[in-house]
Amino acid sequence: MKKLALALAITAAFTGSALAADMAPRAYSKAPAPMAAIASWTGFWISGGFGYGLMEYSTSVTNVAGTTVFDPGHDVGGRGWLGKVGAGYDFQVAGNFVIGAFADAQRSDIKGQNSFTCPGSCFGPTQGYTGQIKNDWSWGVGGRVGYVALPGLLTYLNAGYTQADVKEVNYVIASSGALGGPTMPSRRMGGYFLGGGTEYAISQIPGLFWKSEVRFSDLGERTDTQVCAVTGSCGTAGTVHSIDRNHLYEQTATTELVYRFNWGGPAVAKY
Repeated sequence: MKKLALALAITAAFTGSALAADMAPRAYSKAPAPMAAIASWTGFWISGGFGYGLMEYSTSVTNVAGTTVFDPGHDVGGRGWLGKVGAGYDFQVAGNFVIGAFADAQRSDIKGQNSFTCPGSCFGPTQGYTGQIKNDWSWGVGGRVGYVALPGLLTYLNAGYTQADVKEVNYVIASSGALGGPTMPSRRMGGYFLGGGTEYAISQIPGLFWKSEVRFSDLGERTDTQVCAVTGSCGTAGTVHSIDRNHLYEQTATTELVYRFNWGGPAVAKY
């Protein structure tokens, strides 16, 4: 009996010591949180989509001596749809910042009608004339700076050089549609653009993104000549009737699908 009591006392003593050791405060170090890996934005991409554009075409007219005043000058507003393709390369730098270079082109139907009444003696002072001003294509090259706001979401600003084509303008008599005024040859105008937008990953299809962008373009000023198409309304056919100074502005909003060739490739570590 005495042996049993002694064994129980020894067991209790060891058990109490173990419990006390477990309950005593202990110093420990927390392991660093593992790094999460996100897909890299570095690599080539191509894009295609469509959009809508607005233009403002401003013209001041100086008539050549000896000709009647035909076009008093005008500001023409236009609008229309466009299709767009592009390609570029992005490089993800320190942290979440992305820089890149790109080129794009668009086929457009952005147009406006310049209609006015001749202020001079061309077929009578109340004769109305009309001519269509249309931007049918343009292209641009530039660079962009972006920030990965969320995994799979890039916000960016871009800027660069752009050039647009304005089709030939033939003024006709509004009442009959017959050629009756001067004609202006097609011309290319160039300047700068500023824009911005977002790209968002479509998770169901790796490498595919949805891009939305707005852009403002100042396509500069250009001096052109208006030449009489027929004898009568503006002078003798084939003669220069006036000197025009033209300035073109455009605003576009586009939506595109982007394919990134390396998406899902080498990852960028992020804490």
